[in-house]
Amino acid sequence: MEEGFSLQKISIRDFFAKTKANGEEFELSIVAGAEGFDRLIISEEINRPGLALADFFEHFAYERIQVFGRGEVAYLHKIADEGKIELLERFFSYQIPVCIVTYGLELPEIVLKLCDELKVPLLRTKKPTKEFISLLSAFLSDYFSPFIITHGDFVSIYNIGVLITGKSGIGKSEAVLGLIERGHRFISDDLVKIKKVRKAKGFELIGEPGANYGPFLEIRGIGIINVSQYFGEGKILKSEKVDLIVNLHEWDVGYNYDRLGIEEKYENIMGINIPKKEIPVSPGRNIVLLIEVAAYREIMLRLGYNSAKELDYKIRELLKKNENI
Repeated sequence: MEEGFSLQKISIRDFFAKTKANGEEFELSIVAGAEGFDRLIISEEINRPGLALADFFEHFAYERIQVFGRGEVAYLHKIADEGKIELLERFFSYQIPVCIVTYGLELPEIVLKLCDELKVPLLRTKKPTKEFISLLSAFLSDYFSPFIITHGDFVSIYNIGVLITGKSGIGKSEAVLGLIERGHRFISDDLVKIKKVRKAKGFELIGEPGANYGPFLEIRGIGIINVSQYFGEGKILKSEKVDLIVNLHEWDVGYNYDRLGIEEKYENIMGINIPKKEIPVSPGRNIVLLIEVAAYREIMLRLGYNSAKELDYKIRELLKKNENI
């Protein structure tokens, strides 16, 4: 696995383009300060600048995105009506990455003028403040999530995200092709991006394509195939939670393979332990079926059933009965 890192910054120009790419979800439009679109967002935190607008600038989190809701906009109108231009000039003189107005509200002309003069990007959305902040928080959390890029293939088997690893030429792509043919879904070939994402119950790992060149799969001896053209768009997923790692390697008679499955093995990725299975590859072994069974077994384990422990229990019970005869 490669070292984990995060993107750590995004320009307002790229931020605006990415939110536009999400269709009408954000509903953002440019109001003023377009010359400041090279400014950078360096934090996933969001700020409601009520205290700063009230002339209290101590601990002003100016480096965050500033969101103006109904309260902030009403106060901006009050400041403008009272002629407190120096307060507005001081506020917008900070290196604020971008200000976003919710509810489609109109701002005083002096605010638009200052944003243009000081090159502070000013955007507007028709979304209610609470709804927009929720969307924006999810976007920023996803973008700033630490991630790694690793070599391997990533598929979804019974909604279990399976990362298939192994040296080049071991048969990863061929196994993926077989899994797709059996009805499972393709996510990525060769490069997999794994992000550490914060969820309500803690962190989890999300896998997605490591490169944005499309749903292509390399099959040695045949070449590149477009999975969506061969199997349909329904067999493509953009991302999935990383639930299981399957490492393929050549059969080694000296290797101590797990034959019972009582003790689980894990691989730690960015502080999160992911179950890992070592599957030896040799002529005659149905690797596609073995990977599918490994994913199904992971589902059973989550449901509280472990066939190895059940067998162990039955053997112990049988031995106890024989001792009593």
